[in-house]
Amino acid sequence: MKADTVGSITPAILVTLNTGEKVLSEHGIMLYMEPTVKLQRRTQRSLGVSRAHLMGMHATGDNEENYFFAEFEGPGHVTFSRDRSGDARILNLNPQQGLRVRSGHLVCFDESVRYYPMVLARWVTGAGDDQEVNYIFADELTGPGGIVFQSYGNILSFQLQPGETIRTSVHGLLALENTVTLNLNWLAGMPMNSPFGGGFQMNSPFAGGMQMGGFQPNNAIPVLDLTGPGVVMVHSGL
Repeated sequence: MKADTVGSITPAILVTLNTGEKVLSEHGIMLYMEPTVKLQRRTQRSLGVSRAHLMGMHATGDNEENYFFAEFEGPGHVTFSRDRSGDARILNLNPQQGLRVRSGHLVCFDESVRYYPMVLARWVTGAGDDQEVNYIFADELTGPGGIVFQSYGNILSFQLQPGETIRTSVHGLLALENTVTLNLNWLAGMPMNSPFGGGFQMNSPFAGGMQMGGFQPNNAIPVLDLTGPGVVMVHSGL
């Protein structure tokens, strides 16, 4: 897959496919394709995602339509757009290199890339009958192969050293390497070791190491602490 950005404010992604090359994308973001390009539907189960994992994701409220991709096979050109302003990034992942991209920002990826949907974080806000469970969903992509994703607004990228930590809002996180540790914390209110606030690490069959943030302590604001080594990307839009 050869990918190029077209435009700047609301960029499109022009993908050039050789004969037999395949690229996968979400449904509904293809602008146009040449008649030589073949199009078919591809399920996540065909990519190796288990039925149990998909059922677990669906139980959290993830959109069932997300369990399908559009697959394009060359030769020819195909163009994608999310119809939003923001930076578009084209990356080539090395073998075993993994990047977790926030759901709703992935544009396309090579067939050689391993795909896995996951929950990065979960926390509860409100009280009593007004409680709301919040999730951050992500697409984990592992090389080798090319991937394309788009931010809302501008992208700031940080290369964290082992043990180095930065903090971002839950809305600001765009992507992180799978070597980065994520912990959900609270900006104010009860300390994390409080029996009413607590945060803890949970391994679930669908989360891949989901961070449970517990209940909202004293109307505090949830934030994300990210610890290296690895790359973290945040974006300026919401």
